[in-house]
Amino acid sequence: MAKSKNHTNHNQNRKDHRNGIKRPKSQRFPSLTGVDPKYVRNLKFTKHHNHVARKNLLKSRKAKLAGVEGSTNKVVIRGPARQTEPKKSTWSLSSVLKNITTYFTGETAVKPIKKRPKRTHPSKKSTKSATSTTTTTTTTGKK
Repeated sequence: MAKSKNHTNHNQNRKDHRNGIKRPKSQRFPSLTGVDPKYVRNLKFTKHHNHVARKNLLKSRKAKLAGVEGSTNKVVIRGPARQTEPKKSTWSLSSVLKNITTYFTGETAVKPIKKRPKRTHPSKKSTKSATSTTTTTTTTGKK
């Protein structure tokens, strides 16, 4: 008896694309398998004992719903308002004048390059020793 064909991939690609190839659906909460067990236990306790935050959340939800219905008697308790400082203008008169003069004259101000000090590792002490340089002077006399 002759051997029969074992496998073919014929028509499989067409069948796959009929309903479209879709990405796997992402879950709302990823699985915690493989996560540090200490962390998972701590997470469980923090979720369980977080009553104050839960109460504030429920209060704000109730106030929101009440606001939608029309009663404005309930007040949402919020934290203190942040103090923001007004932004200062980055343009000064000297910088504006400098830009105008460079525009019309075509000159560009060359800034000096700042040389950064050489950084060394804190554990490595510098091996430079105080070397004294001796200078010898030679005098040439005519006789």
